[in-house]
Amino acid sequence: MPYQVSPLKAPIGAEVLNLKLQGEIGDEDRSTLRQAWFEHKVLLFRGQTLTFQQQISFTQVFGELEAPVMHLLKYSDGTGQKSSVPPEITIVSNIKENGKAIGQLGHGEAYWHSDSNFIEEPPAGAMLHGIETPPKGGNTSFIDMVSVLETLPPDLRAAIEGRYCKHDPSLSSTGQKRKDYDEVTDVSKSLGPEHPLIRTHPVTKQQILFLGRRANAYIVGLPIDESEDLLDKLWAHTMAQNCVYEHVWQPGDILLWDNRAVMHRRDSFDDSHRRLMHKTVLKGDKPFSAYDA
Repeated sequence: MPYQVSPLKAPIGAEVLNLKLQGEIGDEDRSTLRQAWFEHKVLLFRGQTLTFQQQISFTQVFGELEAPVMHLLKYSDGTGQKSSVPPEITIVSNIKENGKAIGQLGHGEAYWHSDSNFIEEPPAGAMLHGIETPPKGGNTSFIDMVSVLETLPPDLRAAIEGRYCKHDPSLSSTGQKRKDYDEVTDVSKSLGPEHPLIRTHPVTKQQILFLGRRANAYIVGLPIDESEDLLDKLWAHTMAQNCVYEHVWQPGDILLWDNRAVMHRRDSFDDSHRRLMHKTVLKGDKPFSAYDA
């Protein structure tokens, strides 16, 4: 039976049915899958068991691999991962062995964010393979930032047209300060790059609200209090929208999302239960704005 792309019962996302990912994906299927990814923004594949190398190979169907965040930020204390894990793979887990974490992000809530928005060329997308999942919690949700921009009140949209936001690298998506960074006391002077608040998707040409993450964000050129007020309004509007898909994980699930077009978050879960995910990341490009064309 040929595989099918079936939209989820949600505002975004689709499930790819009847496709085993362990083998070679032909050129025609590669093109179809990429188009489905651009159209639906989030793709779900269930019942998959991939080795590290198989996941790397399948990720490359959608583009060039990007280094994981711990390599991009050059963590001074290493990654914590076992030497047997390929450098292209990030272990996302709360599991500890001999008192030491084997992966990243633990069991706490991961707040709404875009992956690695704090680098000059944020990733195009990411793939997460569920190996072990807790009986409750740890759900991953996605919000369609194309729709969020389309529903933005005219006055808010006018306020951000042509404006850039500074994206700070000092905090993780769980709000933990990264070891190699000082605490940010002046958001206008943080170390991150500046990206357009309204970015253009390089493939679909859709306009997208690109917030990245709330913590330590700053809208360039505004007094800090005005930047904070405008960001609060943008985030309040975003959180009021219903263009969200919430994924309840099962072992063997794979999710692929377009990091340019969605933000995502993770629920917390009971740390007494194991959660183990393998993540790969797709290389992106520098966000650009139609206002700069």
